[in-house]
Amino acid sequence: MNRKVQRYIAILLVMSAVLAGCSKKENTNPSEKTERSGVITLQMRQCESFNPLNTENHSVRDAFSLCYEPLFIAGEKMKLEGVLARSITVADDAMSAIVMLKDSVVWHDGVRFTSADVLHTVKLLQENPSWEYASCVKNIESIEPIDPLSFKINLSRPYGQIGYSLYFPIVASHNQNLETDMLGTGAYRFEKYNPATLIEMKSFDKWHGGKAACENVNISIIRDDAAATTAFNSGMVNAITGESFDLYNVVPKSNARMTTYPSNKYEFMAFNHKRGVFSSASVRCAVSAAIDRSAIVQECYGGSASAANAPLHPKANEIAASSILSQYSLSNAAELLFLEGYTMDEKTRVLKNKNGVKLSFDILVNEENQIRIKCAQLLQKQLMSAGIEVSVTCLPFEEYTKEISAGRFDAYLGGTRLANLYDFEFLLADGASMNSYGYLGEYMNLALSALAAAPSEDALSDAVFNFEEVFLREQPVCGLAFCSDTLITAENIMGKLQPRMNFPYANMAGWSVKKF
Repeated sequence: MNRKVQRYIAILLVMSAVLAGCSKKENTNPSEKTERSGVITLQMRQCESFNPLNTENHSVRDAFSLCYEPLFIAGEKMKLEGVLARSITVADDAMSAIVMLKDSVVWHDGVRFTSADVLHTVKLLQENPSWEYASCVKNIESIEPIDPLSFKINLSRPYGQIGYSLYFPIVASHNQNLETDMLGTGAYRFEKYNPATLIEMKSFDKWHGGKAACENVNISIIRDDAAATTAFNSGMVNAITGESFDLYNVVPKSNARMTTYPSNKYEFMAFNHKRGVFSSASVRCAVSAAIDRSAIVQECYGGSASAANAPLHPKANEIAASSILSQYSLSNAAELLFLEGYTMDEKTRVLKNKNGVKLSFDILVNEENQIRIKCAQLLQKQLMSAGIEVSVTCLPFEEYTKEISAGRFDAYLGGTRLANLYDFEFLLADGASMNSYGYLGEYMNLALSALAAAPSEDALSDAVFNFEEVFLREQPVCGLAFCSDTLITAENIMGKLQPRMNFPYANMAGWSVKKF
């Protein structure tokens, strides 16, 4: 290490110490008091019922998570983190799993939480396949109670990653009015409902996580995202997510605190394997190599994303580290296309095959999605540098989806939220629900099955390596990034913010309200 680098590191360490000291001083200033009797105000859209298992709107789901809790969430670095559960043990054949529950959990009415409540919740989801969380239990054949604090999950197929599907809210088996009675186990219990206006919640002193720092939470019912954005910037709301705040057009007030956290939203470009040049895996791989994903993350997503090709979450690298790089390389792209018979036309600087046909294609984009339009335009510029001519077609969402369903596209920009971090069959398997682009891959189907069935971290790591090898060799879609979500809080919200994937208010029990 040379002297310049040593000096630079020393300066950073000094600055970090100064900033840490300032932060500590600010949080302990005796003139800035925090009171447990304060009120935190959130927002959500109008909901038709209080049933947490069928909440389509993200703001309703987020608000209900203060009252209802899941068995597990994806915690730091995407490792499973127990909420109502203590542990999960998957059998070697990945056909069953045993879940152990926490023994200190009670419902808001004082009734003890048991495995019977989990069985009841799973049964409800299986009986109502149209409900929002129904896909989480698609591979569960049955559940057998072992005792009040443990149960066995029997699976319909090898599915070692079942723990990542158990993030749905658990409801009480003795709650006979799920649509109207909000009864949970969370840090906050339902107190009062003013129809179409407000839900009032109060801290639950018997919560298994301890006593909440703030006693009261109000949830304002707001008609749309524009009104929610205004409500936060005017101080009517203390916390809001980037999905409800119009970050693209409006800047949060200057004293707001913005915290980014991982999401399960995977952005990609899908190729039409039945049309044009994309029947060739080499051409698909060349297009992928010519894309600078780091530039896309910065210029299109403002840095609030992580570059990714395969749909393996970049934050999960400690569980199953990616061993195969998918780097930006114009030279690799050029070599692949040369071997496919493409040469550069010196006049137009566009590649042509031996028949004189240009290497060109069109990217279809939803015109309501400004970020994807910007992304398509950047891809157009990047791919031109590799001699690939690209046009961009923007259509209203209804027409965009219609063209995709009919197969009338060369490529399109799309995105999906992964219900399970290691289940990609819905996107890549033969005949899968989102495989509208005609990809057929025998080796991919085997890799997907091995990935789903891996019963341990070691087996998962091996399966990830194999899956990524197949993905990068066949490039069924061209992954771009995993988006980040954003939690925005007002200056009077104190405490450590620890949002988790799908759960922006995961540790809200630790927040307090500063009194000026």
